Amino acid sequence: MSRKSLGVLVAMLLFATAALTAQVRRTKPNDFTIELGGKCLIYSLGYQRNISPNFALDAAISYFGGGSSNDSAGVFFLTGGARYYMLKKDTSPYLSGGVAWASAGTNAGPFNDAASAVYFYISPGLEYRASGGFVFRGGVYLLLVKDSFIVWPGLSLGIAF
Repeated sequence: MSRKSLGVLVAMLLFATAALTAQVRRTKPNDFTIELGGKCLIYSLGYQRNISPNFALDAAISYFGGGSSNDSAGVFFLTGGARYYMLKKDTSPYLSGGVAWASAGTNAGPFNDAASAVYFYISPGLEYRASGGFVFRGGVYLLLVKDSFIVWPGLSLGIAF
């Protein structure tokens, strides 16, 4: 076998292997994750659906609160957005963005009040999606709140199916 034929064979094998690594988002397009930090500040439970190997839609929910038998306060978050993957591989940088709705309420002391707000987020990050279904994402969120922005880290762990 000549060197040229061997080179073509090696190139074809490498190309075929690279094409196979892009299949995880195609064969397991859904995932559930828990995110620490991120767009909902403390934690969120999220669902993502990959529409194509490079594009996905996601939604997340979060609630935290506390109080006593007489007083309580809580904050509820609901988010929705999209994610664009820059590579068709199991490990890929991404850019995501969306909108979040936050609603807070309290009946502590003399207060019996509720308020809500909407803010936007943008996040560059990195995702690893294993063929067994394990999903890891890490990113930095830019939360666009009123006339300012907050930089906030986020780390997600989950399962793809």
